Amino acid sequence: MDCEASSNRHGVLERMLLDESAEPTDLPLSLLEDITNHFHPDQQIGSGGFAVVYKGMIGKWMVAVKKLSNTVDITESKFHGEVKCLIKIKHKNIVRFLGYCADTQGKMAEYEGKLVMADVRNWLLCFEFVPKGSLDKHMSDASCGLEWKERYRIIRGICEGLHYLHEKRILHLDLKPANVLLDIGMVPKIADFGLSRCFDEGQTRAITQHLCGSHGYLAPEFYRGQITFASDIYSLGVIIMEILTGAKGYFEEENVVKSWMDRLDQVPEGHTQLEQVRVCTKIGIECMDLDPKKRPFVQHIIDRLDKTARTDYSCQTGMSSSLAELQPSLLEEQSGEIIGKLVAESLIKDINERPEKEDHCQQGQENADQWSLREAQNTERKVNRPGTSIFGSKSSFLEKLKNLNIFSRKAHKNFVRNGGPHLQNVRGLTIFTKTEIKKITKNNSEFLGTGRFGKVYKGTLPDNTLVAVKTFITLSDDMRREFEVIIDMHKELIHKNIRKLYGCCLEVDVPMLVFEFAAHRSLQDILHGSKQKLPLDLRIDIAIGSAEGLRYMHSYANQPILHGDVRPDNIFLDDKLAPKFSNFGLSKLYCIEKKRMLQASESKDTRNQLMLLNMGYMDLEFMITGRVTQKSEVYSFGAILLELITRKENVFDENCILVTEYRKLYERGKSGRAMFDKEIASEDEDIFALEEIGKVAIECLKEDSKERPDMTEVMEQLMMIRRNRRLVQARNKAMTTSGPSV
Repeated sequence: MDCEASSNRHGVLERMLLDESAEPTDLPLSLLEDITNHFHPDQQIGSGGFAVVYKGMIGKWMVAVKKLSNTVDITESKFHGEVKCLIKIKHKNIVRFLGYCADTQGKMAEYEGKLVMADVRNWLLCFEFVPKGSLDKHMSDASCGLEWKERYRIIRGICEGLHYLHEKRILHLDLKPANVLLDIGMVPKIADFGLSRCFDEGQTRAITQHLCGSHGYLAPEFYRGQITFASDIYSLGVIIMEILTGAKGYFEEENVVKSWMDRLDQVPEGHTQLEQVRVCTKIGIECMDLDPKKRPFVQHIIDRLDKTARTDYSCQTGMSSSLAELQPSLLEEQSGEIIGKLVAESLIKDINERPEKEDHCQQGQENADQWSLREAQNTERKVNRPGTSIFGSKSSFLEKLKNLNIFSRKAHKNFVRNGGPHLQNVRGLTIFTKTEIKKITKNNSEFLGTGRFGKVYKGTLPDNTLVAVKTFITLSDDMRREFEVIIDMHKELIHKNIRKLYGCCLEVDVPMLVFEFAAHRSLQDILHGSKQKLPLDLRIDIAIGSAEGLRYMHSYANQPILHGDVRPDNIFLDDKLAPKFSNFGLSKLYCIEKKRMLQASESKDTRNQLMLLNMGYMDLEFMITGRVTQKSEVYSFGAILLELITRKENVFDENCILVTEYRKLYERGKSGRAMFDKEIASEDEDIFALEEIGKVAIECLKEDSKERPDMTEVMEQLMMIRRNRRLVQARNKAMTTSGPSV
């Protein structure tokens, strides 16, 4: 009878192992004891701070049984809460959970010289057995061990598993190679996740500060008791670098890439794989940033890995990526487009490896070296048979190569110097070539104006989208260091009141930016550079739209984003006169340049003029500390509100500062009526609305930053002014329509 019962219990677990869709279940203690030979030491396959893991035999199958330590203080409710969490997890890159046991048995024990009946709790978890063991047993440097393709798949698999956990709002908290298991096909599976969920917050912090054997994988904030999803990202970065190098720690990107060169040089698709090494190194370094807020999200990492994987043409064709190795017979069997890609890739390699063959650029026209062109022409001749061609024909192919600037070492150097290796992986950001920019702007034929850094031209994308191309005159080293971060962050901001950044060109000495086209240019231009009529209702809409854009930046995710230079010439108006904040982040570059100009200026009058032009937008705190805050940007927004209701510039009548003059007038009579733009101050209801907007501005301009409202409050107050005004207008219209009562 006992044998039959035991066989039935074994059968349940065997059926689960055969059926991937089977749900985890409650497993009796007797079954787990039976399959582990009563937790015999010979069956032990691992141990950690919380548990000992035993191998269990179910017929021809094996499972892993984790027995939690009696020293771990877990209540039954907490254990079942953890089991509930485990049951939800089903992913190819996470060790499969099969079942659990929560068993309490009475046992005679000696206590203070007497035998007493004590409760012995058994908390057990059963998982699939992963045969290749943990990742740490497979670590090595670039010279030996796992092939790059295997390492790349392992990195991506770990990222997939971690992304799944984070999507389920589960933190791993002890991610390390010993907790990544490899199956028979070397597919990585994350193990030991989520156990910290069993503890209260105080205990979790204590445990994470003393995780045995995990130092080196713990994020710095762990030691301050701060635990976030970014903490797992730090651990992921350490693992990625260890997979690349065989050692923990921070490594220079170029050193990691060089360590792989010799090994990958013997591989047909080595060029592509070396680029994957470079991308993975960058990702690893970014993940290990000391600031948790600067670490990438897992989905972003996966997208970058996928993008790099898609460039592996050799894998797609099964052909060599070296031009010299392409045999005529192979060439004749492949389509021209594939050969074209291989030739282009080979020419890049040829030029990089033989710098003495490079022809230097003259007046922006890149000339290919003759021997590389001859190879391209010969290759074209071999494959240009009926039905196939390299990008259509020999001439069009060579023109395409020129358009891609692959002959230009200078273009490549500019691309790298301007942050190209990172920016090319930013989702939604298009990297334009110099030739493409020329086509978009029709050789800079439609000039829009001159900004702070350079000129702006109108352009049209291939899908007929109108754009503005901003060309910089110069970019100092300090400014260039900020450029990459700024563009990366700018692309994350998606809002109807923030001007869209489509992309950039990085092949040139100074980067170019491609922005959404603003039909009516800036608020500065329309307020002070034209005589266009601006009704009060339109000005209120512009104020509210601008407030919404700034509020979005200030409340973005968990990390508020500061514009840095809130002023009318950074608010652009589209064809419907809807406001859009622009030059976000570039303002930081402007501040760097402005500081340089002030330091470089020998004329006291010039320095005073530069300061005066910005005085009306700067609060006292900023002028003293030089630090931009949300409340200092609220102050700047208050100044913009005054410009909207007075149509006076920030500095008018030579040396009069609008903020100062309006504040004086308001303090005398609680009204700024004398300064209102007469064009919009003819009716009582208009004057009332202007007074209310003026009050909001005064609140924003308070000297004590703590007394200023935030942008959410500013936006809500402005919306209430518009709502009340529309109610009055509707009531007046109704009275006019109905006529006088009899």
